[in-house]
Amino acid sequence: MSIRKVYLIFGYILAITGISFRIYSIIPSITNYPFWIGWSEPGRIFAAYQVYAPLITGKYLSLPWLDPGRSILDGMVFLVPNLPIWAYRLWVNILFLVFNCLAAVLIVRKALGLSTIPERQQKELVILLSLWGTLFLLQAPVYYHVLVGVIPVLWFYDEKHPVRNLVIIILCSMWQGLCRVNWFTMPAVVAVLLHVLRMPYTNKQIWKYIKWPLVYAIFGGVSSFAVFWLYIKTMGYVVPFLDPNMNYAYFLYKLWPNAGYIGLLPGIFLISFPVLLITLLLVWKYRKKIHWPRQLVLAGILGFFFAISTLISLRAGGGYDLHNYDTFLLLLLMTACFFGMDAVYWEEPGTWIQSVPVNLGVVALLLIIPTLVAYPKTSPQVYTANAQTAQALQEIKKTLQSSTVSVEHPILFIDQRQLLVFHLLSDENIYIPYEKNELMEMAMARNQSAKQQFISDLENHKFSFIVSEVLTIWAKHFDPNFFERDWYENNVWVDFVGIPVLNYYMPVYINRDFGVAIYVPKQ
Repeated sequence: MSIRKVYLIFGYILAITGISFRIYSIIPSITNYPFWIGWSEPGRIFAAYQVYAPLITGKYLSLPWLDPGRSILDGMVFLVPNLPIWAYRLWVNILFLVFNCLAAVLIVRKALGLSTIPERQQKELVILLSLWGTLFLLQAPVYYHVLVGVIPVLWFYDEKHPVRNLVIIILCSMWQGLCRVNWFTMPAVVAVLLHVLRMPYTNKQIWKYIKWPLVYAIFGGVSSFAVFWLYIKTMGYVVPFLDPNMNYAYFLYKLWPNAGYIGLLPGIFLISFPVLLITLLLVWKYRKKIHWPRQLVLAGILGFFFAISTLISLRAGGGYDLHNYDTFLLLLLMTACFFGMDAVYWEEPGTWIQSVPVNLGVVALLLIIPTLVAYPKTSPQVYTANAQTAQALQEIKKTLQSSTVSVEHPILFIDQRQLLVFHLLSDENIYIPYEKNELMEMAMARNQSAKQQFISDLENHKFSFIVSEVLTIWAKHFDPNFFERDWYENNVWVDFVGIPVLNYYMPVYINRDFGVAIYVPKQ
Protein backbone atom coordinates (compact mmCIF):
# COMPACT_ATOMS: atom_id res chain seq x y z
CA MET A 1 0.00 0.00 0.00
CA SER A 2 1.39 3.41 -0.98
CA ILE A 3 2.11 6.05 1.65
CA ARG A 4 -0.46 8.30 -0.05
CA LYS A 5 -3.13 5.64 0.42
CA VAL A 6 -2.17 5.29 4.09
CA TYR A 7 -2.52 9.06 4.60
CA LEU A 8 -5.88 9.05 2.82
CA ILE A 9 -7.24 6.25 5.02
CA PHE A 10 -5.87 7.91 8.16
CA GLY A 11 -7.46 11.21 7.14
CA TYR A 12 -10.86 9.62 6.62
CA ILE A 13 -10.64 7.81 9.95
CA LEU A 14 -9.98 11.11 11.72
CA ALA A 15 -12.69 12.98 9.80
CA ILE A 16 -15.37 10.36 10.38
CA THR A 17 -14.35 10.08 14.03
CA GLY A 18 -14.65 13.85 14.48
CA ILE A 19 -18.08 13.99 12.85
CA SER A 20 -19.18 11.01 14.97
CA PHE A 21 -18.06 12.84 18.12
CA ARG A 22 -20.14 15.85 17.08
CA ILE A 23 -23.23 13.75 16.48
CA TYR A 24 -22.73 11.78 19.71
CA SER A 25 -22.49 14.99 21.73
CA ILE A 26 -25.91 16.23 20.55
CA ILE A 27 -27.86 12.97 20.95
CA PRO A 28 -28.64 13.53 24.67
CA SER A 29 -30.23 16.90 23.84
CA ILE A 30 -32.82 15.28 21.52
CA THR A 31 -35.30 14.67 24.29
CA ASN A 32 -38.87 15.39 25.38
CA TYR A 33 -37.61 16.71 28.72
CA PRO A 34 -40.01 19.63 29.26
CA PHE A 35 -37.69 21.99 31.15
CA TRP A 36 -34.75 23.76 29.60
CA ILE A 37 -31.49 21.99 28.79
CA GLY A 38 -29.58 25.19 28.09
CA TRP A 39 -29.82 28.52 29.89
CA SER A 40 -30.93 30.49 26.82
CA GLU A 41 -33.08 27.72 25.27
CA PRO A 42 -36.50 28.91 26.57
CA GLY A 43 -35.97 32.38 25.11
CA ARG A 44 -34.74 31.00 21.79
CA ILE A 45 -37.76 28.72 21.50
CA PHE A 46 -40.19 31.51 22.35
CA ALA A 47 -38.48 33.95 19.94
CA ALA A 48 -38.85 31.40 17.14
CA TYR A 49 -42.50 30.93 18.09
CA GLN A 50 -43.10 34.70 18.02
CA VAL A 51 -42.18 34.82 14.33
CA TYR A 52 -44.75 32.23 13.29
CA ALA A 53 -47.45 32.75 15.95
CA PRO A 54 -49.74 34.73 13.56
CA LEU A 55 -49.71 31.77 11.15
CA ILE A 56 -50.04 29.10 13.83
CA THR A 57 -52.48 30.68 16.29
CA GLY A 58 -53.66 33.90 14.68
CA LYS A 59 -52.11 35.87 17.54
CA TYR A 60 -49.49 38.57 17.07
CA LEU A 61 -46.90 38.37 19.85
CA SER A 62 -44.47 41.03 18.55
CA LEU A 63 -41.20 39.99 16.96
CA PRO A 64 -37.98 39.10 18.82
CA TRP A 65 -35.30 41.65 19.58
CA LEU A 66 -32.27 39.35 19.55
CA ASP A 67 -31.28 37.50 16.36
CA PRO A 68 -34.58 37.57 14.43
CA GLY A 69 -32.80 35.83 11.54
CA ARG A 70 -32.04 32.86 13.75
CA SER A 71 -35.62 32.85 15.02
CA ILE A 72 -36.92 32.66 11.43
CA LEU A 73 -34.91 29.49 10.79
CA ASP A 74 -35.53 27.92 14.20
CA GLY A 75 -39.27 28.52 13.96
CA MET A 76 -39.74 26.73 10.64
CA VAL A 77 -40.23 23.54 12.61
CA PHE A 78 -43.42 25.03 14.13
CA LEU A 79 -45.04 25.07 10.70
CA VAL A 80 -45.57 21.33 11.17
CA PRO A 81 -48.47 21.13 13.66
CA ASN A 82 -48.21 19.49 17.08
CA LEU A 83 -44.57 18.51 16.99
CA PRO A 84 -43.05 17.69 20.40
CA ILE A 85 -40.14 19.62 21.89
CA TRP A 86 -37.60 16.98 20.86
CA ALA A 87 -38.35 17.80 17.22
CA TYR A 88 -37.34 21.43 17.78
CA ARG A 89 -34.11 20.35 19.46
CA LEU A 90 -33.34 17.96 16.62
CA TRP A 91 -34.08 20.66 14.03
CA VAL A 92 -31.69 23.16 15.60
CA ASN A 93 -28.86 20.63 15.69
CA ILE A 94 -29.53 19.63 12.08
CA LEU A 95 -29.26 23.30 11.09
CA PHE A 96 -25.87 23.53 12.80
CA LEU A 97 -24.46 20.49 11.04
CA VAL A 98 -25.99 21.07 7.61
CA PHE A 99 -25.05 24.74 7.18
CA ASN A 100 -21.50 24.31 8.48
CA CYS A 101 -21.09 21.38 6.12
CA LEU A 102 -22.60 23.28 3.19
CA ALA A 103 -20.30 26.28 3.73
CA ALA A 104 -17.26 23.99 3.89
CA VAL A 105 -18.31 22.09 0.75
CA LEU A 106 -18.82 25.30 -1.23
CA ILE A 107 -15.45 26.72 -0.19
CA VAL A 108 -13.63 23.49 -1.07
CA ARG A 109 -15.46 23.01 -4.38
CA LYS A 110 -14.90 26.60 -5.46
CA ALA A 111 -11.19 26.35 -4.66
CA LEU A 112 -10.85 22.98 -6.40
CA GLY A 113 -12.86 24.22 -9.39
CA LEU A 114 -10.33 27.01 -9.91
CA SER A 115 -7.32 24.86 -9.10
CA THR A 116 -4.70 23.37 -11.37
CA ILE A 117 -4.71 20.13 -9.39
CA PRO A 118 -5.27 17.12 -11.69
CA GLU A 119 -8.91 16.00 -11.81
CA ARG A 120 -8.10 12.57 -10.41
CA GLN A 121 -6.61 14.10 -7.29
CA GLN A 122 -9.54 16.54 -6.97
CA LYS A 123 -12.00 13.65 -6.70
CA GLU A 124 -9.78 12.11 -4.05
CA LEU A 125 -9.66 15.34 -2.04
CA VAL A 126 -13.11 16.91 -2.25
CA ILE A 127 -14.90 14.77 0.36
CA LEU A 128 -11.99 14.60 2.78
CA LEU A 129 -11.37 18.36 2.66
CA SER A 130 -15.08 19.06 2.99
CA LEU A 131 -15.22 16.97 6.17
CA TRP A 132 -12.15 18.77 7.48
CA GLY A 133 -13.70 22.16 6.67
CA THR A 134 -16.92 21.19 8.46
CA LEU A 135 -15.03 20.19 11.60
CA PHE A 136 -12.90 23.33 11.37
CA LEU A 137 -15.96 25.61 11.34
CA LEU A 138 -17.72 23.65 14.08
CA GLN A 139 -14.80 24.35 16.42
CA ALA A 140 -16.14 27.87 17.02
CA PRO A 141 -18.98 26.98 16.27
CA VAL A 142 -20.22 29.11 13.39
CA TYR A 143 -23.96 29.67 13.75
CA TYR A 144 -26.15 28.55 10.90
CA HIS A 145 -28.24 31.73 10.53
CA VAL A 146 -25.20 33.86 9.71
CA LEU A 147 -23.93 31.26 7.21
CA VAL A 148 -27.21 31.65 5.31
CA GLY A 149 -26.05 35.17 4.45
CA VAL A 150 -22.72 34.11 2.91
CA ILE A 151 -23.51 30.76 1.31
CA PRO A 152 -25.07 32.34 -1.84
CA VAL A 153 -21.95 34.48 -2.27
CA LEU A 154 -19.73 31.40 -1.98
CA TRP A 155 -21.98 29.56 -4.43
CA PHE A 156 -22.53 32.14 -7.16
CA TYR A 157 -19.62 34.59 -6.97
CA ASP A 158 -17.84 35.03 -10.30
CA GLU A 159 -15.30 37.79 -10.83
CA LYS A 160 -16.47 38.02 -14.45
CA HIS A 161 -20.00 39.10 -13.40
CA PRO A 162 -19.62 41.94 -10.87
CA VAL A 163 -23.17 43.26 -11.28
CA ARG A 164 -24.66 39.86 -10.51
CA ASN A 165 -22.28 39.61 -7.55
CA LEU A 166 -23.54 42.97 -6.27
CA VAL A 167 -27.20 41.90 -6.41
CA ILE A 168 -26.40 38.73 -4.45
CA ILE A 169 -24.36 40.69 -1.90
CA ILE A 170 -27.16 43.19 -1.32
CA LEU A 171 -29.74 40.44 -0.79
CA CYS A 172 -27.43 38.51 1.55
CA SER A 173 -26.55 41.68 3.44
CA MET A 174 -30.23 42.41 3.99
CA TRP A 175 -30.54 39.00 5.62
CA GLN A 176 -27.48 39.67 7.78
CA GLY A 177 -29.21 42.82 9.01
CA LEU A 178 -31.48 40.41 10.94
CA CYS A 179 -28.52 38.53 12.39
CA ARG A 180 -25.42 39.32 14.43
CA VAL A 181 -23.88 42.78 14.06
CA ASN A 182 -20.35 41.50 13.42
CA TRP A 183 -21.67 39.64 10.35
CA PHE A 184 -23.34 42.67 8.74
CA THR A 185 -20.49 43.21 6.27
CA MET A 186 -19.54 39.56 5.79
CA PRO A 187 -21.28 38.98 2.41
CA ALA A 188 -19.30 41.90 1.01
CA VAL A 189 -16.08 40.83 2.76
CA VAL A 190 -16.36 37.29 1.39
CA ALA A 191 -16.77 38.75 -2.10
CA VAL A 192 -13.81 41.11 -1.59
CA LEU A 193 -11.66 38.20 -0.41
CA LEU A 194 -12.61 36.16 -3.48
CA HIS A 195 -11.85 39.21 -5.67
CA VAL A 196 -8.37 39.59 -4.18
CA LEU A 197 -7.65 35.87 -4.44
CA ARG A 198 -8.77 35.63 -8.06
CA MET A 199 -8.05 39.00 -9.68
CA PRO A 200 -4.40 39.79 -10.53
CA TYR A 201 -3.08 43.29 -9.90
CA THR A 202 -1.37 43.68 -13.26
CA ASN A 203 -2.19 47.18 -14.52
CA LYS A 204 -0.90 48.87 -11.32
CA GLN A 205 -3.95 51.17 -11.27
CA ILE A 206 -5.24 50.89 -7.77
CA TRP A 207 -8.61 52.53 -8.45
CA LYS A 208 -9.56 50.05 -11.15
CA TYR A 209 -8.56 47.19 -8.91
CA ILE A 210 -10.49 48.28 -5.82
CA LYS A 211 -13.52 49.75 -7.61
CA TRP A 212 -15.77 46.71 -7.30
CA PRO A 213 -14.59 45.75 -3.79
CA LEU A 214 -15.52 49.27 -2.65
CA VAL A 215 -18.91 49.00 -4.31
CA TYR A 216 -19.50 45.62 -2.65
CA ALA A 217 -18.47 46.97 0.76
CA ILE A 218 -20.54 50.16 0.58
CA PHE A 219 -23.75 48.67 -0.78
CA GLY A 220 -23.46 45.55 1.39
CA GLY A 221 -22.83 47.52 4.57
CA VAL A 222 -25.59 50.03 3.90
CA SER A 223 -28.08 47.25 3.10
CA SER A 224 -27.37 45.41 6.37
CA PHE A 225 -27.53 48.48 8.58
CA ALA A 226 -30.64 49.80 6.83
CA VAL A 227 -32.57 46.56 7.42
CA PHE A 228 -31.33 46.37 11.02
CA TRP A 229 -32.22 50.00 11.72
CA LEU A 230 -35.68 49.73 10.19
CA TYR A 231 -36.43 46.53 12.08
CA ILE A 232 -35.25 47.85 15.44
CA LYS A 233 -37.01 51.21 15.08
CA THR A 234 -40.25 49.65 13.78
CA MET A 235 -40.36 47.27 16.74
CA GLY A 236 -39.43 50.01 19.22
CA TYR A 237 -36.34 48.24 20.55
CA VAL A 238 -33.00 49.74 21.59
CA VAL A 239 -29.95 49.62 19.31
CA PRO A 240 -27.36 47.90 21.56
CA PHE A 241 -24.26 49.58 20.13
CA LEU A 242 -25.80 53.06 19.77
CA ASP A 243 -27.95 53.47 22.86
CA PRO A 244 -26.00 55.40 25.57
CA ASN A 245 -27.81 53.37 28.25
CA MET A 246 -26.04 50.20 27.06
CA ASN A 247 -22.74 50.22 28.94
CA TYR A 248 -21.08 46.80 28.62
CA ALA A 249 -18.06 45.76 30.68
CA TYR A 250 -14.93 44.27 29.08
CA PHE A 251 -12.57 41.81 30.78
CA LEU A 252 -8.96 41.56 29.66
CA TYR A 253 -8.31 38.53 31.87
CA LYS A 254 -10.30 36.44 29.38
CA LEU A 255 -7.38 36.74 26.94
CA TRP A 256 -5.10 34.47 28.96
CA PRO A 257 -5.46 31.20 30.87
CA ASN A 258 -7.23 31.85 34.15
CA ALA A 259 -9.17 30.11 36.87
CA GLY A 260 -12.33 29.99 34.78
CA TYR A 261 -11.17 29.46 31.19
CA ILE A 262 -8.32 28.32 28.94
CA GLY A 263 -8.10 31.87 27.57
CA LEU A 264 -9.17 33.36 24.24
CA LEU A 265 -5.70 33.66 22.73
CA PRO A 266 -4.53 30.12 23.61
CA GLY A 267 -7.88 28.78 22.43
CA ILE A 268 -7.93 30.48 19.05
CA PHE A 269 -4.19 29.79 18.65
CA LEU A 270 -4.80 26.09 19.22
CA ILE A 271 -7.54 25.67 16.62
CA SER A 272 -6.24 28.05 13.94
CA PHE A 273 -2.46 27.95 14.18
CA PRO A 274 -1.83 24.90 11.95
CA VAL A 275 -4.02 26.35 9.18
CA LEU A 276 -2.63 29.85 9.62
CA LEU A 277 0.96 28.59 9.63
CA ILE A 278 0.51 26.66 6.38
CA THR A 279 -1.20 29.66 4.78
CA LEU A 280 1.66 31.97 5.79
CA LEU A 281 4.24 29.50 4.48
CA LEU A 282 2.45 29.37 1.13
CA VAL A 283 2.09 33.15 0.94
CA TRP A 284 5.82 33.45 1.59
CA LYS A 285 6.61 30.74 -0.94
CA TYR A 286 4.61 32.49 -3.68
CA ARG A 287 5.26 36.06 -2.51
CA LYS A 288 6.81 37.04 -5.84
CA LYS A 289 3.76 35.83 -7.75
CA ILE A 290 1.21 37.92 -5.90
CA HIS A 291 1.53 41.71 -5.86
CA TRP A 292 1.98 43.42 -2.48
CA PRO A 293 -1.39 45.29 -2.51
CA ARG A 294 -3.17 41.93 -2.66
CA GLN A 295 -1.06 40.57 0.19
CA LEU A 296 -1.80 43.72 2.20
CA VAL A 297 -5.56 43.39 1.68
CA LEU A 298 -5.49 39.70 2.67
CA ALA A 299 -3.53 40.47 5.84
CA GLY A 300 -5.81 43.45 6.58
CA ILE A 301 -9.02 41.40 6.28
CA LEU A 302 -7.79 38.57 8.49
CA GLY A 303 -6.17 40.93 10.99
CA PHE A 304 -9.21 43.19 11.25
CA PHE A 305 -11.68 40.38 11.85
CA PHE A 306 -9.34 38.73 14.33
CA ALA A 307 -9.19 41.99 16.30
CA ILE A 308 -12.95 42.57 16.14
CA SER A 309 -13.64 38.98 17.19
CA THR A 310 -11.31 39.38 20.16
CA LEU A 311 -12.96 42.63 21.23
CA ILE A 312 -16.45 41.11 21.08
CA SER A 313 -15.26 38.07 23.04
CA LEU A 314 -13.92 40.31 25.82
CA ARG A 315 -17.30 41.94 26.28
CA ALA A 316 -19.61 40.84 29.06
CA GLY A 317 -21.82 38.21 27.48
CA GLY A 318 -19.15 37.28 24.95
CA GLY A 319 -19.15 33.80 26.38
CA TYR A 320 -16.40 31.36 27.26
CA ASP A 321 -15.96 29.69 23.91
CA LEU A 322 -14.69 30.82 20.51
CA HIS A 323 -17.98 31.44 18.70
CA ASN A 324 -17.18 35.15 18.34
CA TYR A 325 -14.16 34.19 16.20
CA ASP A 326 -16.56 32.76 13.62
CA THR A 327 -15.90 35.46 10.99
CA PHE A 328 -12.14 35.07 11.32
CA LEU A 329 -12.28 31.28 11.06
CA LEU A 330 -14.48 31.34 7.95
CA LEU A 331 -12.17 33.82 6.20
CA LEU A 332 -9.09 31.88 7.27
CA LEU A 333 -10.59 28.65 5.91
CA MET A 334 -11.26 30.34 2.55
CA THR A 335 -7.75 31.78 2.33
CA ALA A 336 -6.11 28.49 3.31
CA CYS A 337 -8.13 26.47 0.78
CA PHE A 338 -7.34 28.82 -2.11
CA PHE A 339 -3.62 28.93 -1.37
CA GLY A 340 -3.40 25.27 -0.46
CA MET A 341 -5.17 24.12 -3.64
CA ASP A 342 -3.33 26.54 -5.91
CA ALA A 343 -6.57 28.34 -6.76
CA VAL A 344 -5.06 31.83 -6.34
CA TYR A 345 -4.53 33.75 -9.58
CA TRP A 346 -0.87 34.73 -9.81
CA GLU A 347 0.55 37.86 -11.41
CA GLU A 348 3.35 35.66 -12.75
CA PRO A 349 1.86 32.27 -13.59
CA GLY A 350 4.21 29.36 -13.40
CA THR A 351 4.26 25.61 -13.31
CA TRP A 352 2.07 24.25 -10.54
CA ILE A 353 3.88 22.53 -7.70
CA GLN A 354 1.89 20.42 -5.25
CA SER A 355 0.96 22.74 -2.41
CA VAL A 356 1.41 21.77 1.22
CA PRO A 357 -2.24 21.07 2.21
CA VAL A 358 -2.77 18.96 -0.93
CA ASN A 359 -0.24 16.60 0.57
CA LEU A 360 -2.50 14.04 2.21
CA GLY A 361 -0.14 13.70 5.16
CA VAL A 362 -0.62 17.38 5.96
CA VAL A 363 -4.40 17.09 5.50
CA ALA A 364 -4.43 14.22 7.98
CA LEU A 365 -2.42 16.27 10.47
CA LEU A 366 -4.81 19.20 10.05
CA LEU A 367 -7.68 16.91 11.05
CA ILE A 368 -6.16 15.95 14.40
CA ILE A 369 -6.98 19.15 16.29
CA PRO A 370 -10.64 19.58 15.12
CA THR A 371 -11.20 15.89 15.88
CA LEU A 372 -9.82 16.31 19.40
CA VAL A 373 -11.87 19.49 19.88
CA ALA A 374 -14.99 17.54 18.86
CA TYR A 375 -14.34 14.90 21.52
CA PRO A 376 -16.95 15.26 24.30
CA LYS A 377 -15.12 16.68 27.32
CA THR A 378 -17.54 15.28 29.89
CA SER A 379 -20.20 12.62 29.99
CA PRO A 380 -23.35 14.16 28.51
CA GLN A 381 -26.03 14.97 31.06
CA VAL A 382 -29.15 12.89 30.62
CA TYR A 383 -32.45 14.77 30.47
CA THR A 384 -35.49 12.50 30.62
CA ALA A 385 -39.21 13.17 30.72
CA ASN A 386 -40.50 10.96 33.51
CA ALA A 387 -42.97 10.79 36.38
CA GLN A 388 -41.07 13.48 38.30
CA THR A 389 -41.24 15.98 35.43
CA ALA A 390 -44.94 15.20 34.91
CA GLN A 391 -45.63 15.77 38.61
CA ALA A 392 -43.69 19.07 38.54
CA LEU A 393 -45.77 20.28 35.58
CA GLN A 394 -48.98 19.44 37.41
CA GLU A 395 -47.79 21.34 40.48
CA ILE A 396 -46.93 24.38 38.34
CA LYS A 397 -50.33 24.29 36.61
CA LYS A 398 -52.15 24.02 39.94
CA THR A 399 -50.20 26.94 41.41
CA LEU A 400 -50.85 29.21 38.43
CA GLN A 401 -54.58 28.43 38.58
CA SER A 402 -54.84 29.37 42.24
CA SER A 403 -55.38 33.08 41.65
CA THR A 404 -57.14 35.35 39.20
CA VAL A 405 -55.08 36.29 36.14
CA SER A 406 -56.21 39.17 33.97
CA VAL A 407 -55.06 41.36 31.12
CA GLU A 408 -54.23 44.06 33.70
CA HIS A 409 -52.23 41.57 35.78
CA PRO A 410 -50.76 38.99 33.41
CA ILE A 411 -48.31 36.21 34.18
CA LEU A 412 -44.66 37.04 33.57
CA PHE A 413 -42.62 34.08 32.40
CA ILE A 414 -39.06 35.26 32.86
CA ASP A 415 -38.06 31.65 32.34
CA GLN A 416 -39.51 28.35 31.04
CA ARG A 417 -41.40 29.89 28.07
CA GLN A 418 -40.97 26.65 26.14
CA LEU A 419 -43.79 25.29 28.31
CA LEU A 420 -46.12 27.82 26.67
CA VAL A 421 -44.94 27.13 23.14
CA PHE A 422 -45.51 23.37 23.41
CA HIS A 423 -48.87 23.82 25.19
CA LEU A 424 -47.70 22.29 28.45
CA LEU A 425 -49.13 25.39 30.17
CA SER A 426 -51.86 27.80 29.12
CA ASP A 427 -50.59 30.79 27.14
CA GLU A 428 -53.48 33.11 28.02
CA ASN A 429 -52.66 36.51 29.53
CA ILE A 430 -48.91 36.17 29.14
CA TYR A 431 -46.68 39.26 29.33
CA ILE A 432 -44.26 39.24 26.36
CA PRO A 433 -41.40 41.58 27.49
CA TYR A 434 -38.90 40.78 30.25
CA GLU A 435 -37.88 37.39 28.92
CA LYS A 436 -34.70 35.98 30.52
CA ASN A 437 -32.32 36.63 27.60
CA GLU A 438 -33.57 40.19 27.20
CA LEU A 439 -33.26 40.90 30.93
CA MET A 440 -29.75 39.43 31.04
CA GLU A 441 -28.66 41.54 28.06
CA MET A 442 -29.91 44.68 29.79
CA ALA A 443 -28.26 43.59 33.04
CA MET A 444 -24.88 42.94 31.39
CA ALA A 445 -25.13 46.30 29.63
CA ARG A 446 -25.94 47.98 32.96
CA ASN A 447 -28.95 49.69 31.39
CA GLN A 448 -30.28 51.74 34.29
CA SER A 449 -33.29 53.02 32.35
CA ALA A 450 -34.50 49.46 31.66
CA LYS A 451 -33.79 48.49 35.26
CA GLN A 452 -35.88 51.33 36.68
CA GLN A 453 -38.80 50.46 34.38
CA PHE A 454 -38.63 46.81 35.48
CA ILE A 455 -38.51 47.81 39.16
CA SER A 456 -41.45 50.17 38.66
CA ASP A 457 -43.56 47.35 37.21
CA LEU A 458 -42.61 45.09 40.13
CA GLU A 459 -43.34 47.77 42.70
CA ASN A 460 -46.80 48.31 41.20
CA HIS A 461 -47.45 44.55 41.29
CA LYS A 462 -48.13 44.50 37.58
CA PHE A 463 -47.84 40.72 37.38
CA SER A 464 -50.13 38.22 39.08
CA PHE A 465 -47.37 35.57 38.94
CA ILE A 466 -43.71 35.53 37.97
CA VAL A 467 -42.30 32.23 36.73
CA SER A 468 -38.53 32.15 36.96
CA GLU A 469 -35.53 30.15 37.97
CA VAL A 470 -34.95 30.10 41.71
CA LEU A 471 -33.81 33.64 42.48
CA THR A 472 -31.22 34.56 45.09
CA ILE A 473 -29.69 37.76 46.44
CA TRP A 474 -26.17 36.38 46.78
CA ALA A 475 -23.34 37.73 44.66
CA LYS A 476 -20.29 35.67 43.70
CA HIS A 477 -16.84 36.82 44.77
CA PHE A 478 -14.26 37.62 42.11
CA ASP A 479 -10.65 36.73 42.80
CA PRO A 480 -8.07 36.85 39.95
CA ASN A 481 -6.71 33.44 40.99
CA PHE A 482 -9.95 31.64 41.82
CA PHE A 483 -13.40 32.46 40.56
CA GLU A 484 -16.42 31.00 38.83
CA ARG A 485 -16.39 32.15 35.25
CA ASP A 486 -20.02 33.33 35.35
CA TRP A 487 -19.37 35.58 38.36
CA TYR A 488 -20.16 38.80 36.48
CA GLU A 489 -23.31 37.49 34.80
CA ASN A 490 -24.51 36.10 38.14
CA ASN A 491 -23.86 39.35 39.97
CA VAL A 492 -25.58 41.65 37.47
CA TRP A 493 -28.51 39.22 37.34
CA VAL A 494 -28.83 39.32 41.12
CA ASP A 495 -28.73 43.12 41.06
CA PHE A 496 -31.02 43.58 38.05
CA VAL A 497 -33.54 40.76 38.63
CA GLY A 498 -33.03 38.79 41.84
CA ILE A 499 -33.08 41.56 44.42
CA PRO A 500 -35.87 43.64 42.77
CA VAL A 501 -38.19 40.64 42.35
CA LEU A 502 -37.63 39.44 45.92
CA ASN A 503 -38.21 42.96 47.24
CA TYR A 504 -41.77 43.01 45.92
CA TYR A 505 -42.68 39.35 45.37
CA MET A 506 -42.48 36.19 47.44
CA PRO A 507 -42.21 32.53 46.42
CA VAL A 508 -45.25 30.27 46.52
CA TYR A 509 -43.67 27.36 44.68
CA ILE A 510 -40.03 26.26 44.41
CA ASN A 511 -38.75 23.14 42.71
CA ARG A 512 -34.96 23.06 42.95
CA ASP A 513 -34.67 19.75 41.09
CA PHE A 514 -35.88 21.40 37.88
CA GLY A 515 -34.91 24.99 38.69
CA VAL A 516 -38.43 26.44 38.68
CA ALA A 517 -39.91 29.00 41.05
CA ILE A 518 -43.20 30.92 41.07
CA TYR A 519 -43.54 34.27 42.81
CA VAL A 520 -46.62 36.31 43.79
CA PRO A 521 -46.92 39.93 44.98
CA LYS A 522 -46.18 40.60 48.62
CA GLN A 523 -49.22 41.75 50.55
